[in-house]
Amino acid sequence: MAKENVIPMIVEIPKGSTNKYEVNEVTGRIVLDRVLYGANFYPGEYGMVENTLDWDGDPLDVISLCTYPTLPGVEVNVRILGAIKMIDNGEIDTKLFGVFANDPRFDTYNNFKDVPQHLKDEITNFFMQYKALQNKTVRIDGWVDEKEALHELAECKERFNEYKERIKNGEKEIIKEEWKVKGLGQA
Repeated sequence: MAKENVIPMIVEIPKGSTNKYEVNEVTGRIVLDRVLYGANFYPGEYGMVENTLDWDGDPLDVISLCTYPTLPGVEVNVRILGAIKMIDNGEIDTKLFGVFANDPRFDTYNNFKDVPQHLKDEITNFFMQYKALQNKTVRIDGWVDEKEALHELAECKERFNEYKERIKNGEKEIIKEEWKVKGLGQA
């Protein structure tokens, strides 16, 4: 990958799905976490960046525009254009945002400003609604540009390297409790 803002994403949830899949950290298998409670569907390919750790205790999330859905477990190159600053049930849960780097339909999407406002509004609306019927609160604190998104990515890589042995030992929930006590990753 020639560009700094093109990163590999592992697809967990294909565009248009109402099934919330996650990659199991221990087995590497794709697991159905839940079916969305409402009439919502993912407005883009949704996945994660391996070897990262966000404040919610999971790998850093990515939502990417695409022409056609792929499959869970597929690795795709995503050109990062920005990020959505999100608080999910009180925890910081940033979502990187981009487009498939290998799809010529998105060749003209080179920065956040190239993305039509309506597409950004659809994604914002999805995240504001997707947990409403679970009585969980989601707050969007806005969108940021590529520079801030890549800074977030670097921080999540550093955090993963700091905690990877403990995560491997099954201490993820303990780590999250330690963060909570210290006020880290909380809104």
